Amino acid sequence: METWKLIAHGTVQGVGFRWSVQNLAQALGINGTVRNNPDMTVTIMLQSSLDEVNHFIAELPKNVSPFAKITQISKEKLTGVEKMHGFHVLY
Repeated sequence: METWKLIAHGTVQGVGFRWSVQNLAQALGINGTVRNNPDMTVTIMLQSSLDEVNHFIAELPKNVSPFAKITQISKEKLTGVEKMHGFHVLY
């Protein structure tokens, strides 16, 4: 299982974005986490194949809170990350 780190930019804090991310990840059966960053971006960690991650990225704008607006998502593959269980919002 691969681990991917996504950084979402735009209006993604204070608008229910993390909960939308959690709902989509759970619907797709993807394990991981989501958390706000001090610079007003959001980090999404996913453990899944590249194809599933790309599908998640494509579906995310259609499944977020109506108040959220994603302007950019960066993607980075990570190594040496322990297996995640379920999907969790971090604080």
